Amino acid sequence: MTTPRYEQLLKAGRLSQVRKEAEAALRQNPSDRGALLALAKLAAFEGEELKVEALLARASLGTAEDPEARLVRAALLTRRGETRAAQALYQELTRAQPPRAEAFFGLGFLLAATGDYPGARGALERAVQLEPDVATHHFHLARVLFALRETQGGFQHLEKALRLDPRHAPTYLAWAVALQASGQLEAAEDILRQGLKIIPNDAFLLSGLSDVLAARGRISEAAAVAETLARQHPNDPASLVNLARFRLMENRFAEALSICQLLTSRGQATARSATVEAQVLESMAPPDVQGAINAWRLAMKLDPRDWGAPNNLGNLLLRVPDELVPDATTHAREALEEARRRAPQRPEPVLNLALLHARLGEMDKARSLARELLALGRGLEKGLRQQAERLLEQLDGPARPE
Repeated sequence: MTTPRYEQLLKAGRLSQVRKEAEAALRQNPSDRGALLALAKLAAFEGEELKVEALLARASLGTAEDPEARLVRAALLTRRGETRAAQALYQELTRAQPPRAEAFFGLGFLLAATGDYPGARGALERAVQLEPDVATHHFHLARVLFALRETQGGFQHLEKALRLDPRHAPTYLAWAVALQASGQLEAAEDILRQGLKIIPNDAFLLSGLSDVLAARGRISEAAAVAETLARQHPNDPASLVNLARFRLMENRFAEALSICQLLTSRGQATARSATVEAQVLESMAPPDVQGAINAWRLAMKLDPRDWGAPNNLGNLLLRVPDELVPDATTHAREALEEARRRAPQRPEPVLNLALLHARLGEMDKARSLARELLALGRGLEKGLRQQAERLLEQLDGPARPE
């Protein structure tokens, strides 16, 4: 098995140190099994399948793979996206003796990714029990507890994670996001600034801080932080898009558009950059309608799961006359139906489709969709409910007192 020294370094995220020490050990003893498995784990993290196989073969010496080698294989399956196979292997390895925290952690991580938060919680709690001094275990358990709305437990495990690894930026960010979700914006800002004192200019923390400042209505400060982020990370698309987003908020449309177009010229366009570009083009005077349509379509292509881009495209096309964009109504229907396919639980595409059917004179379809929305009761946001009620009133006439 890998030695405690390698395991300690791996769990602390000191991957370059693992590589250095394992390679030095192999120069002394080419059959050092602990070093071979440590390098195999590194190769699995990096997705180097052939290298993993070669190292595992050397470590196993032609015999059947033991649990340590199979943990490496499960990590490789996870890295390759073969989650079902990885989950089955981790599940099997949780029954191995002695129990291995790595198996429970891997299983919990994958269960959380599928939305099975109760199952993930049980697996991650077992990982914490077996290895209470590993920050990553506490961090991921905290995220699961927040998903289960157990905020007190979530904050407790984030606190433990930070105590064990005070330089783990995602822990500060997760803490800030949880605080922001509960309306504690000042506390969210404080935790991010605390993290930036320890990890100056970290991209995650700067981006999170700009979001919190914007939520507090301090747009100019948020934009200044976003500018710092882009200056510190000029080749990071997410940092540049973040700056473009604030330039849009400040109505500095030319600068926002220039950033988005720069990313496109570099081949670094993302769904988010295309979204910002579309919003800029819609906001200009006069708006560049065809450019916005093209940008929304690009956003749809770059993120096939996001419902927002097709919904926004459909919403734009609903406002455009057919003489400006031929068959605008037909394209609006296609976009909104795609939005609903991507997110059947979201009410916004349903409302837009109802409005479209009403415009086309398809009154029964419009009524059905509006009533479907109102059937959600308190689960429907107030503004959307009012729009659905107004549409029904227009279709049926005002309700008459009996």
